Amino acid sequence: MGALARFHIPPSHWQPAGGTLVLDGDEARHCTSVMRHTAGDEITTFDGAGISARCRIVATTGKTVELEVVETLSTPAPAVSISLVQSVPKGSNMEWIVEKAVELGVNAIHPVLTARTVVKLDKKEAAKKQEKWQRLALEACKQCGQNWLPVIHPPAPYAEVMAGLPPHDLRIIAAIQDDSKPLKEILKDRAKQGSVISSTLLCVGPEGDFTPAEYQTARDHGCVPMSLGPIILRVETATMYGLSVLGHELRGS
Repeated sequence: MGALARFHIPPSHWQPAGGTLVLDGDEARHCTSVMRHTAGDEITTFDGAGISARCRIVATTGKTVELEVVETLSTPAPAVSISLVQSVPKGSNMEWIVEKAVELGVNAIHPVLTARTVVKLDKKEAAKKQEKWQRLALEACKQCGQNWLPVIHPPAPYAEVMAGLPPHDLRIIAAIQDDSKPLKEILKDRAKQGSVISSTLLCVGPEGDFTPAEYQTARDHGCVPMSLGPIILRVETATMYGLSVLGHELRGS
């Protein structure tokens, strides 16, 4: 038997009464009209905040799917949260980055518009992009079995985002700078200082890189320059490299 199809029920609707849950809206339509599930079939549901359940379909209507909870599981939150400040690349690359970042366990993505960002967005366009990227993140969670749904923030000016970030134990900017260090060296320095890292932030620039002023802004907000090796990487490659080494070194995976 293959893996069960996965469907999302937001935490606000995750209130099993007598061992039942309900799919509605797009998730219900996808379950019955696209996946063709009917009463008696088993599916998996998840709330995006670490809870999942194996369920059996009890009844379907045109708008809802009633579920009997067979088994509930809890996925612990990652020991170290990883957030990404991502300059929006051109074309559809941001969609690819969102999908792969979810697979690599990112907790939040802050899309930013920098001086050298090719993409230009007004507030209405930014809101549409955010909605689309959040939907892609949800679909990626369904596909890869991720039970923690990351928050995709609306794209906004770089300086504005940097000024409004929540605190992090470690902030890193992928940088081609004279004082850039590999992540292992950065972590050794922090260990010598007795730092405990439970939250980290990675900043990745646009196709033309951050400007000197933007690098300075990052430093002013506590970012340490990290080297990604001697080869200049494409934006999406730099992001995947950075998230991968952070996950390996800080989460052991």
